[in-house]
Amino acid sequence: MYKNGLKLFILLVFWVLIPTVSFSNEIPKKYQGFWSGKSCDFSIEKYALFIGKNGYLYEDDTKVEFNFVASDEKNGWTLLSKKDNNYEYYFFYKIENGQLIERYTPDNWDGVDYSFLSDQETQDTIYFKCDKKDPVIESKYGELLTLLENANILNSCVLSEGRDACLKSLFSFLDINNDKKLHAAEINRGLRTVSLISILMSQNTNDDMDKNASFAIYIATVPFLPLITQTLLYNIDYDGSGSITLEEISQDRNDLFSAVMNSKDGVLKDIRSLPNLLQNIAPLLQGLNNLN
Repeated sequence: MYKNGLKLFILLVFWVLIPTVSFSNEIPKKYQGFWSGKSCDFSIEKYALFIGKNGYLYEDDTKVEFNFVASDEKNGWTLLSKKDNNYEYYFFYKIENGQLIERYTPDNWDGVDYSFLSDQETQDTIYFKCDKKDPVIESKYGELLTLLENANILNSCVLSEGRDACLKSLFSFLDINNDKKLHAAEINRGLRTVSLISILMSQNTNDDMDKNASFAIYIATVPFLPLITQTLLYNIDYDGSGSITLEEISQDRNDLFSAVMNSKDGVLKDIRSLPNLLQNIAPLLQGLNNLN
């Protein structure tokens, strides 16, 4: 149980941090950044949109959305989309008079008829460009925004086939102080980020889950993450330095990458099972750690 649970959690880390969208292009730079209402104050406007190089984060009163997306051009609009076995997402954007226009697809759209882009049938959402990130949004989702701004992971893990380059890119993203080692705080931060991303992305296939329910699930996972961190250190820190190097992680990289690619469509069918997984393996991890 211990090995299977730990393996599943490691697979989760890679599955989330390596986007599985078939990217065609990086999102155009003119869209990248923070958008909201005219005041650019989330506490006033109650909605905000952050667009990065390869995805977006949106929050309003009732929901938080996080997605990696593909970018394409259609009839003078930029299409941001994601499609997999369980979820389809299509939003169209253009900038006019310094404002970002977000247009939705009509109900029961066939994916072929783009006439609604020139003959508006749905109400648009209008955003204003903000000079800086809202402090409330940044305090809650700082790591997620950094991930969306990071093109290295996209280039290394999605647009190329180099396993070593992908692993180095992921390691660099987690290595906050750039000392070429992952310490407990950095690992724990990474696990918190992965947990939050996983839970937010699970909303895409669950219309009944609102923002409060999502954060309740996230809060349920947080107390168990230090146990996972310590277990990773005990099992991968071969030289006993109290940190993990890229060389130590690379010991089983071929098997790990193969497992990730083979399991991404099946092993993690319901990410919201993560809290139960952590709660089930936590007592065993605690007991194993006490033996060291």
